[in-house]
Order: sequence, then C-alpha cells, then structure tokens
Amino acid sequence: MTARTPHKRERLDVAPAALLARLPAIGRVIINSERRGATHERIGSVEKVRIEDGWLVCEGAEHDSRIELAAIATVIVDRTSVMREKSYPRIELRGADGESIANVTGFEGLDPLDAVLAAFPQGTELPVEERKGNGLDERKELEADDAGLEPFAAAERNGGRVRIEFSRPSFWQAWEGDMPVVKPVMGYVNVMRPDFHLHLKGGSVGGWRREDNAGEARFVALTAEGAETGLTVSGAPASFG
Repeated sequence: MTARTPHKRERLDVAPAALLARLPAIGRVIINSERRGATHERIGSVEKVRIEDGWLVCEGAEHDSRIELAAIATVIVDRTSVMREKSYPRIELRGADGESIANVTGFEGLDPLDAVLAAFPQGTELPVEERKGNGLDERKELEADDAGLEPFAAAERNGGRVRIEFSRPSFWQAWEGDMPVVKPVMGYVNVMRPDFHLHLKGGSVGGWRREDNAGEARFVALTAEGAETGLTVSGAPASFG
C-alpha cells in the first residue's frame, strides 16, 4: 500500500463499522456527544466493540455507548487539536444533515490512530475548520438557583449511586457511579470523574420530570418549553431526598 501523507483534516471513505471496530487499538479515548446544552463524555479504553440490531456498542469498565451505524453519513479525521505539544486526534461521526452524532478523541497521540488508519484508503483532504469551543471559556457564573443543578445537588447531599444517561438521535451513552462533587464553573454544571464528564450549560434546563418506578427515582431534563433534552439522572429515591 502506498505510504500516506496524513492530512490535518480528511474525510474517509470507509465503512464506519470497520473503522470503529478498531477503537480498542487506539488506547484511551473520549467518546462524547452534545445536545441542547449537555455534553456527555466517557473517558478511557474501549475494551469491546460489537454490533447489535444495527447499533455499534462500545463496552468496558470506562465505556457504555451505542451509535446507530446507518445514521453515519460522513467520517472525518481531524488532527488539528494540539495541547501542550501533544496531539489529540478526533474522529467525527456526522449524519446526512452534516450535524455531529458523536466524536471519538484519542488520548495517546497520533501514532495509534494512524496505525489503525493504515489499513484503510487515504482520505480526501478537507479545509481546516475553526474549532468551536464547548462554552467553558465564557467565564460567567452559574446562577445559584439554576434548574440544572437540582438532582445533582440533591444526590451530592444525600450520597449514593446515580446513573447519568444521555441520548440524541442515533446516539446513547451512560455512566453510573457514586455521585461526585458538583462543580458549577464558567456557567456550567460540571459532574466529573476520571472516566466521565458531564458539562451542562446554565439555563439549558427549565425543569425536571420525576418518575418513580420499582424503587428507582428518575429525573428527565426538560427545556423551558417542556421538551425532553435527552439527559436523565436516576438512582435510589433516598439519593435525592
């Protein structure tokens, strides 16, 4: 195979399942998606990838994600992110409308990703896009009574395990563990563990709908207009008081 000259940004002509099946070989990664003010990130090594009913399932102690394969119209590799002289290459998965479904960002630099990509044809070079931040640099304070804080602050006070799930069209992801300290920083509700980050933009949640069933309390995040945002928080009722 002809040696490739990696582009800073390229569109790959690959079957998404074939590429994503190789995620365990890339090492530690972030799998993230965002919608309606919520960014949900799982962080660590993908241990197993399988396909179930047309969905690609990423599993492991640090990952629990599902991506609908038929919805992925474009796969892009972006090598432009460099922090403190270390590269954080990103695989972008986009739908037919050009919107992001999910991203996979490598923590081990370029070499593991490029070793995986060597098995596939060279991609088509794309112009480098101006990177959009997630808003965490806005440097504004989160309102003390922001509705987004409610179930997280209650679970922090009461202790116990929680499950934080996120869904959007063609993507689902979850984390479960002991409720960490909530950090309201830079206008966001931040819930962070080594294998998980949630960044919830202030003002994006208008309220929560509580659903109690079979010994579990589940909170569904709603917009100010009452639409579901795709973010849910659940756990034992005692965890929320």
